[in-house]
Amino acid sequence: MRTSFSIIFFLAMAIFLSGTNAKRKDNCKGSGMEPNVPDCRYGLLAIDPLALYSNLQEFSPGHCMIQYRTDDTGPHPIPGAIIRDTAQRILLECARHRGSFYTGNCEECHVTVNYKM
Repeated sequence: MRTSFSIIFFLAMAIFLSGTNAKRKDNCKGSGMEPNVPDCRYGLLAIDPLALYSNLQEFSPGHCMIQYRTDDTGPHPIPGAIIRDTAQRILLECARHRGSFYTGNCEECHVTVNYKM
């Protein structure tokens, strides 16, 4: 009985720690300028939630860039709904509406929202 509890505890901690490592990579950093939030909302509307998107897919109206990147680890297709939801989280959670949050489908896969000239 004690052994099975130890195994379950160990597995639960491993799952918890793997999730927190991904969270530590999320950041609200970006260029010195803030993206235009109304432009970002147009970018969100351009994302088809049912479509699959791959590395370097960009939705960039006006002065807002929303981009899905895998940092050259392969295409790693991902549904548009995840890109859209991740970008919305950045816009809501980051004080200056810019940053990069990881999507969890690969170690380097992330969505970035930033200012675009």
